[in-house]
Amino acid sequence: MMGGDFGPEVTVKGLNHALDQLDNVHANLFGNENEIHKVLKKYPSLEKKLTIFHTENYVPMDAKPADAIRRIGKDSSMWMSIASCANNESDVVLSAGNTGALMALSKLILKTVDGIERPAITALWPNPKGNSVVLDLGANIDVSPNQLIQFGIMGYAYAICVLKKENPKIAILNIGHEEIKGSNNLQEANDKLNNIFNDNFIGFVEGDDLSKGTADVIITDGFTGNVALKTAEGIAKLIAFYLTDSLKSSLTGKLGMFIAQNSLKSLKDKIDPRGNNGGFFLGLNGLVVKSHGGTDFLGFSNAIQFSVNLARSDVSKKISDLIEENI
Repeated sequence: MMGGDFGPEVTVKGLNHALDQLDNVHANLFGNENEIHKVLKKYPSLEKKLTIFHTENYVPMDAKPADAIRRIGKDSSMWMSIASCANNESDVVLSAGNTGALMALSKLILKTVDGIERPAITALWPNPKGNSVVLDLGANIDVSPNQLIQFGIMGYAYAICVLKKENPKIAILNIGHEEIKGSNNLQEANDKLNNIFNDNFIGFVEGDDLSKGTADVIITDGFTGNVALKTAEGIAKLIAFYLTDSLKSSLTGKLGMFIAQNSLKSLKDKIDPRGNNGGFFLGLNGLVVKSHGGTDFLGFSNAIQFSVNLARSDVSKKISDLIEENI
């Protein structure tokens, strides 16, 4: 509850908004009880839907992962929340806090699924056909061919179990569609994924394919994926700014904006990054979701709803089965 840029002001308000729309959900809150109660006073109906686990220690947004493990330790709200998942006291962990620390603690406490070398951050990428799964988005800067293959297997399981796609198509993000392009690692992963998935693997795709819906699962390293994600979010905000600025610059524009306000709201909703707020750490023996640290309560509410849907899927079992079959 202490994570993100705004702490309980956003996390509690987001929780209240989410639980108004969800049934049969109980929230375990980890953080400073006094700070949490200050905000909870605004939402008295929430009290019966949650349990607070008090700690005065939390991981700052600028803390190094090593400090989260060694200096802050087991008394932090982040550590305690992940441990609750490891002990089967929680079904899924959600944090808007420090991404590096969250990943480091998750790997330490939950461990990776047998056959998975490194977990990957995955998120939904909107396109005209719905959503694609893109991974990795920042957990792993340098990856081997085997790790790219593992990302493909995890993404495939995610597309089936969470997105309910019957026959998901898989691709690798590259600088061109041609088979001769890309690094040796991409070339090797391409050949092996083709042998594993056959017709479900469509080979290489380029950056513009991310938003076309060319593939249901797009694999990349964490450096490239994170740059692509942040660029896309920035462009969405720039488009919204240009559109609003243009429509407000003249009387006819303002009239047009009034007439088309429902259509404009629909456009705003589609390009709003808050709609797909929630990066899932795939490959762990437990479910961990990372919310954007700078999100508002609506974005955090969406991350909660995403987390609940994830917990109600069987994605972890599907990943284990596919790894056992192919690795």
